[in-house]
Amino acid sequence: MAARERVFGGLALFFFLLSLLLFVGLLYLYLSNDNEDICMSPGCIRTASVILSSMNSSVDPCTDFYEYACGQWIRGHPIPDDAPSVSNFENLGQDLEFALKELLEEKIGRDDQNDTKSAIGKAKFFYKLCLNESEIFDNWRTTFDEVVASFGGWPSLGHRLPDNISLEQLYGKMVAKFRADSLFKATVQPDDKDSEKHVLLIDQPALNLFARDFYVLAENEERLAYLQLIRDVLVLLHAPSESATLDAEEIIEFETALANITMADDQRHDIAELYTKMTLGEMNQQLPNFDWQLFFNAVFRDITDKNGSRISFDANAEVVVYGVDFLRRLDKLLPQYEKRRVVNYLEWCWFFKTMLRDLPDPFALTIFKFYKTLNLMNVQKVRWHGCVTRINNLMPMATSSIYVKNHFDHEAKKQVEEMISLIMEAFVDLLVSEDWLTEETKEFAKQKVRTMKQKIGYPDYLNDPVAVDREYRLFEVYDHRYYKTKFQFYEQYQRDVLERIAQPVDRERWVAGAALVNAFYSPNTNEIIFPAAILQPVFYSKDFPSPMNFGGIGVVIGHEITHGFDDRGRLYDNLGNIRQWWDNVTIANFEKKAECIEKQYSEYVLDQIAMKINGRSTKGENIADNGGLKQAYKAFKKYQQSHRTPPRLPGVNLTHDQLFFLNYAQIWCGTMNDKEAVRKLRTSEHSPGPIRVKGPLSNSVDFAKAFSCKEGSPMNPTQKCRLATPNVHAIKLTKVLKAMWLRRGVAFGHTLLTLHLAFLLVMIAPWFILLCATLVTVSGRLQMRDVPDMQWFDSVTSKRDAGYWNDCEFSPMSCVRGIGRKFMTTSQVVLIRKLDRLSIKGQEGLVGDESLCPGSRSVYDNFPSRIKEGNYM
Repeated sequence: MAARERVFGGLALFFFLLSLLLFVGLLYLYLSNDNEDICMSPGCIRTASVILSSMNSSVDPCTDFYEYACGQWIRGHPIPDDAPSVSNFENLGQDLEFALKELLEEKIGRDDQNDTKSAIGKAKFFYKLCLNESEIFDNWRTTFDEVVASFGGWPSLGHRLPDNISLEQLYGKMVAKFRADSLFKATVQPDDKDSEKHVLLIDQPALNLFARDFYVLAENEERLAYLQLIRDVLVLLHAPSESATLDAEEIIEFETALANITMADDQRHDIAELYTKMTLGEMNQQLPNFDWQLFFNAVFRDITDKNGSRISFDANAEVVVYGVDFLRRLDKLLPQYEKRRVVNYLEWCWFFKTMLRDLPDPFALTIFKFYKTLNLMNVQKVRWHGCVTRINNLMPMATSSIYVKNHFDHEAKKQVEEMISLIMEAFVDLLVSEDWLTEETKEFAKQKVRTMKQKIGYPDYLNDPVAVDREYRLFEVYDHRYYKTKFQFYEQYQRDVLERIAQPVDRERWVAGAALVNAFYSPNTNEIIFPAAILQPVFYSKDFPSPMNFGGIGVVIGHEITHGFDDRGRLYDNLGNIRQWWDNVTIANFEKKAECIEKQYSEYVLDQIAMKINGRSTKGENIADNGGLKQAYKAFKKYQQSHRTPPRLPGVNLTHDQLFFLNYAQIWCGTMNDKEAVRKLRTSEHSPGPIRVKGPLSNSVDFAKAFSCKEGSPMNPTQKCRLATPNVHAIKLTKVLKAMWLRRGVAFGHTLLTLHLAFLLVMIAPWFILLCATLVTVSGRLQMRDVPDMQWFDSVTSKRDAGYWNDCEFSPMSCVRGIGRKFMTTSQVVLIRKLDRLSIKGQEGLVGDESLCPGSRSVYDNFPSRIKEGNYM
């Protein structure tokens, strides 16, 4: 008996000390670190505001997660009059345009007006020329006439073609001077089967009407509007009205015939099958109606190697052709049309692509009518938008250099590098657990992902103005001559591309500038590229908690990595060469999984237009979306193991896992008009936003678990397509252990558990009551201690009355809390409730004013009650 009493006495003392320690610890945390689990920084409040103002939390996330994530965003973002759509992605592009506009309009220094030597000076000079519509209107015809004369005339304008100009020479000049791609694409790029060397390349043409469907289908509104545009422009160029109508019909007839011989995009996924290498001699022999050697020598007429020797080609020069069947059909098509018709088509395409879109009225009004018919816009865009886009395309490294200097957070590069490392590790871990790849293929896949090059932000040489100036040293600007300057830029840009034929492949070269909202995987260099401009909210922010960054840019990283192993990327090895490094068993297994994705997406219907998704043409991107999501989530869970848990966002009552999936979905918030929706479904390799959310998430077991979605619910279907399967053996082992545990000594376990709980209740209850009473007392004293003086209150209210806090951008917290430009300290929290009562009554500048700070009401409504009551900060 004495022994038992000693035991219970010891236990009582133990639990007394334990409860005392618990009490002291909780009191210490309450007093010294009472804001640990909720982030109240301006960045966190701004982020919470954006999240909550986008969501429609009344919708069940397991039924329609896109509406749950984006419902309020869509209703709060009408399509602007100058665009066919609006989305988070497009808004990020708009932000980039505004940033570049400001930078291009800044003066470099005292001599800015005369700076035509530096790359940045040339870019700014071009931008200024582009904005000057009156000068363009006065001078455009001079440049136009000079170029047309160099072509030998334009038959539609009454010019007679000279006999000594061949089609090969004319199109060769257009390719060399203007990057023409209307008859076929001709360029220089790394050889896909020998990625260290450059090679001549031929591919299908770029059509003017978005996609071949708009030509091959019966008469449609787009085609008729395009015909009217050609006719009206020819008349404005002083072609006789009757011949303009006939020539317009002939131009569109030839373009339609050309579209008919191209291969549809969804039939061009097997790049290895399309690849054909031929000599110019073989091409002339097999395709006798076009002199290919003459054409390429015309293209390179003014191009020299590093020794200054002119580059020319003999019959043994090699060309890579993508789609030799297209060239065979083109060889039969050309003799069916007289030379005059083909030349009219080529010169129309030249004018349409290089001059028409930036000419002032009456040309601007004519093309606006065309765009309006296509529902691309209801009002004309302000001119500066087009000018920013043109200089960013022609001098991307010049614009990138000023952009990264002023807008790139270099901490972002370090964080993204860490994320890439974790996501690549996640990819390898998933590979190991897969049973559809053979062991040999897994080892090659690991090698490919481990040798995948990463380019993040921008190339280092952009920090050196001398290096940037050197890159654009041959670009020349001409005062008052916009088109002459533009065409000289075209020629120099193309010269740089063509000169590469005599150079080895430079793997350090960036395929795009940094001022670009996009990301890439380059298969023939096996590299992933993330330009600086995409490292912005909604994809990434240093203010975002880690689950949002992994759900944003993390999924994009995984998406691009997956492209190295999708239906097209898998054809390239780790060095960027087309080679079958997958064995036949792995290929067969992959095709079954890819077929599942294709069938799944082909069943999705875009409700807006009741039109099905093309699962075949979007297959590669859908695979990348599914793979990227899984890799990013796995990497995020690994990241959590070695980093402290981030504080919660105020008012966002979601777990970190839920926040990961929510941010992924909110990337794709957007809406578009019906015609744009049809165009996207016919032309884009990407599924529309709602499907990019529904598809990958409905395939995700992790998503279903995070939101507790019942099996069989719309977002957790029983049948899923999984490129990466769960570890079945581990699941089986877990189930066995669980069953063993449940079967052991049930009666004994129940008895022991009951006694244990009863003992704990008796011993701890008094101390728990004491703890609660003490905390309530301390809380009251803290409130009394923290009451601020009336002088501060008068200062705040006077500023409110004076309208000091009407600017959300200056101080996001002021909108949410109603404190104006002065952020609250702990001692000022007790005023929150009083000020928020004022805001509910509609006081200007407070949280209730949604027009000043969209989403602030949502943030306030979702604040924990302790914050509203002034007990927590």
